Amino acid sequence: MRLFIAVNINRRSKDLIEKKLNSLKQEYKNQFKWVKKENWHLTLKFIGEASTEEKENLIEGLKNMYFKEKNAYIQFDKVDAFPDLNQAKVIYLALKQGKNILCKLHDRLENELFKYDFESDQRDYIPHLTLGRNNGEAFKIKDEFQQENFLNIYAQIKSISLYKSELKASGPEYIELFSIK
Repeated sequence: MRLFIAVNINRRSKDLIEKKLNSLKQEYKNQFKWVKKENWHLTLKFIGEASTEEKENLIEGLKNMYFKEKNAYIQFDKVDAFPDLNQAKVIYLALKQGKNILCKLHDRLENELFKYDFESDQRDYIPHLTLGRNNGEAFKIKDEFQQENFLNIYAQIKSISLYKSELKASGPEYIELFSIK
């Protein structure tokens, strides 16, 4: 099974984000495969293929974590992309405030999961909310969408969840296996 751990935000903020992104989606409707609103999350750790035993160890690791970030607020302010805005392959919402909250949570998660023999991430952790993945060749995102405060939405951290990802023709389906709230 394919697993990942993510932070979930409140529904009201997702609704506000969805409304604000209509112009972006209209502009790039055919260039991106858009992530469904119900699947929006901020990944803390991608596990990949895992056994049932590893899944149980992930749950134990999450149970051992002190979740002091619950109800903390983060702020999204602009669109960004991987690898960058001039060659967009993945488009996402960037954080103006709350990066440090999520980075510290990520570090604590890494330390906890290390006890269960999970390898630490080799790449720097960049907290973000993925909006869509490019269907073809990379291209530049228009300047109007790159402006700071393109959107100014605060979101409340509600939970951390272990998800199973099932890849389907219609897009990935995320099944919550465990959550700390």
